[in-house]
Amino acid sequence: MEINQEDHEHQHDHSCSCSHEHDDCCDDNHEVGCCCEASLLENLDVDYKQSKKPLVVFAIGIGIFLIGNLINLLPSSDFNFLIRELLFLIIVVFVGKDIIKDGIKSLFKGKIKISLLMTISAFATFLLGDGSEGAILILLYYLAEYLEEYALDKSKRSIINLIKLTPDKGIVKQDGENIEINVDDINIGDIVIVHPGDKIPIDGKIIKGNTSINQSSITGESIPVNKKINDEVYGSTINEEGYIEIEVTKSSKNSVFSKIIDLVKESEDKKAKIDLFIDKFASIYTPLVVIIAILIAVLPTILFNASLTEWAYRALVLLVISCPCALAISTPVSMVSSITAGTKNGIIIKGGKYIEELSKIKAVLFDKTGTLTEGKLEIENIVPLNGYTSEDLIKIACSIESKSKHPIAKTFNEYSKKENINLLNVENFKSLTGKGLVGYIDSVKYCVGKESLFNDNLNEKIDKLKDLKSFDTKTKVIIADEKEIIGFISLQDKLKDNSKSLINKLKSYKIKTMMLTGDNNRIAKEVAIKTNLDDFYSNLMPEDKLTIVQEIVDEYKDVAMIGDGVNDSPSLAKANVGIAMGLEGSDVAVETADIVLLDDKLSKLGFLIDLSKKTMNIIKQNVILCLFIKGGLAILGVLGFINLWVAILVGDMGLTLFVVANAMRLSKLKTI
Repeated sequence: MEINQEDHEHQHDHSCSCSHEHDDCCDDNHEVGCCCEASLLENLDVDYKQSKKPLVVFAIGIGIFLIGNLINLLPSSDFNFLIRELLFLIIVVFVGKDIIKDGIKSLFKGKIKISLLMTISAFATFLLGDGSEGAILILLYYLAEYLEEYALDKSKRSIINLIKLTPDKGIVKQDGENIEINVDDINIGDIVIVHPGDKIPIDGKIIKGNTSINQSSITGESIPVNKKINDEVYGSTINEEGYIEIEVTKSSKNSVFSKIIDLVKESEDKKAKIDLFIDKFASIYTPLVVIIAILIAVLPTILFNASLTEWAYRALVLLVISCPCALAISTPVSMVSSITAGTKNGIIIKGGKYIEELSKIKAVLFDKTGTLTEGKLEIENIVPLNGYTSEDLIKIACSIESKSKHPIAKTFNEYSKKENINLLNVENFKSLTGKGLVGYIDSVKYCVGKESLFNDNLNEKIDKLKDLKSFDTKTKVIIADEKEIIGFISLQDKLKDNSKSLINKLKSYKIKTMMLTGDNNRIAKEVAIKTNLDDFYSNLMPEDKLTIVQEIVDEYKDVAMIGDGVNDSPSLAKANVGIAMGLEGSDVAVETADIVLLDDKLSKLGFLIDLSKKTMNIIKQNVILCLFIKGGLAILGVLGFINLWVAILVGDMGLTLFVVANAMRLSKLKTI
């Protein structure tokens, strides 16, 4: 006979409404839920409506139990005893029908489940002459199962809440009219209208209007983000202020929010090693307890001529106490709560195994651009030469750059808007690919760009300034008129405000911190010094990064890599835990990374490390507590100091609810 421990498959009328078979469509109680969104929503409503049904069944059972015990007040007789036992049997069959059915089904499949052990224990009490204990055993186990399922459903409800955030309809411009249609029928390229206060139905870019968007459904951040023309917006987020029109860029099935839902639904498929260990332990533990219980019932009678009734009762107490419900549920509920906490804080964790891995990390590898730095250049120094002032220099540079669409030009355009610079009229503008820009201002020719843009007679001036330390690690923009260089402007990628504090936090956990970048050694060294990194690797191509990640994994064994999820995809996949930053490049990020931070706040990595360590600590607390209490109660039960009431009330229901409550504390954690 195959003996497996599957103690939480039993459900109280909570079946899936999918057309598939229950076992194929839905996960068991340790999984996130049903395979289809419609069924998830439908199941939530069913569960909500039926949530009172188990309580009604329990109340009826208690009522019958009280009546049965009132009969004890009547004169003792065989008839009264028979009526009382019949009432207790009705309780077992009425309240425990699903438990009994599940236990018998498992037996025919060659499996021994907790529901079968409870069924045997309940009916055995009648054979021992006291059906009241069997009745209370079923009543308390039924209540424990209900409360456990209720707690688990509550900890998993984030996925249902996520799905309910998705708008069903959107207003689309068609042939000069505004038509409300289903989100699934909106196509890429359609123009969608979103009024103030409405949810944005689908991903797109703003083509008309300015507004502020509450993106908390995706990033976990409730502070609205200002959005203007050409900015991207995401389905399920809320348009708080202005009227906007967006051009659809993704179908509803491929939206960022849709992918988040898919990830959360699938997150429990990848069990942690400790979860697998508990499953394996339980599969050995349960049959072992059954064998010990049989020996306890039989051996004292055979060897010492002891009372079979008394020792059989003690064996039943041992079976109930040894029920591994609390032990089996300790890891899954902790992982679900941890994943829920991540989701609430804009962090998608693809499975419990990555929480466990992260708690053991010994080294973290960072990409530079977009991870440790903002990924956006900003003007840092303006150095005028040959009689020009800083104001003259920046005005000339901004005026010429305003004609360009190069990424560096965007930096100058933003600077001119911020500083309210009055741009000069530029004529005969030319963009020389890979070199720079040329334009005429008041009939004077100006060049703005890299060293390669300028004539040989200007190289001497450039060479003299190469040794300036202030320019060693910065992008230089050179400005010259027709005769000479008139100045330099340095640009630098700004470090994220919390980069250094995060690195220091990781170091406090004895975690090595390293940076992998394609930038030159001087730039990499400056970033490493400013952020207090332990080490860095520069001038790397994507294939070079992959090689180094493998070397570091070989050395440290447990390594996390954090990057933008696009050019770092191979490295993210190679690390034990790959973490992708932000929504940029999200298509690649959600496919490659194990964890996705849905905004660019690096501090969330610190929260993630804390969350993983707290999760594993709680799992260890629960496991140790279960083994200690159950071990102690088992000894007392065999010695005859504990009855079935105490066994189920303390050793099973009480301990299970404590474990669930302890684990659910994780879902309340928030980032600072």
